[in-house]
Amino acid sequence: MMNKLKSKNFHIGSNITLGKNWINIDNSPIIILKNFLSIDKNLKFGNIVNKQLCSSNEADNIYLSHVLEHLTFEDADKALLNIYKMLKKGGFLRIVVPSLKSRINLYLKNNDGDELLGSLGICLKSESNFLKKMRFYFGLSRHKWMYDEISLKKKLIKSGFSNLRLCSFGDSKRNIFKEIENKDRFLEKNGSLPAVAIEAIK
Repeated sequence: MMNKLKSKNFHIGSNITLGKNWINIDNSPIIILKNFLSIDKNLKFGNIVNKQLCSSNEADNIYLSHVLEHLTFEDADKALLNIYKMLKKGGFLRIVVPSLKSRINLYLKNNDGDELLGSLGICLKSESNFLKKMRFYFGLSRHKWMYDEISLKKKLIKSGFSNLRLCSFGDSKRNIFKEIENKDRFLEKNGSLPAVAIEAIK
């Protein structure tokens, strides 16, 4: 079992889920403010699209949950390539994204187009709330791309990963991931929308 104190672990897109044995990183505007005010010392600002968040071959574990869908198709490639470079040989990446296939399957079952569009996160039901509108268009809440199992695997392989497996909540051999994994991110909407989750080893 890996020694938690000696391993270097990066939780990218952590938001408020902060692991004590993880370097928690987010790039939302509120993180800049918190860093300036030194509110959360265990939370750092960083943008995985622009650059690696550590030296090459330095990270033991990287966790990325509900982040990739907020990036454009091309920016996702840049992010995954930086992640691949960051990881040591034998390092683990666990990545979770909302499933396009789950949403389509639910639509085919319920025949509810409004539900489908709302679940995709690509459009707003209303633009009457100014703050919500600004957050959607200029913040980080909007989904810019969606994935199924096949398309996410293609992304990971393109970045250099070859050892891939579908994973589920809490099933990693490395227990340190249990600090930050949230079951609701693997099974959205009370389990009716299973996410795509993949564990990749460099």
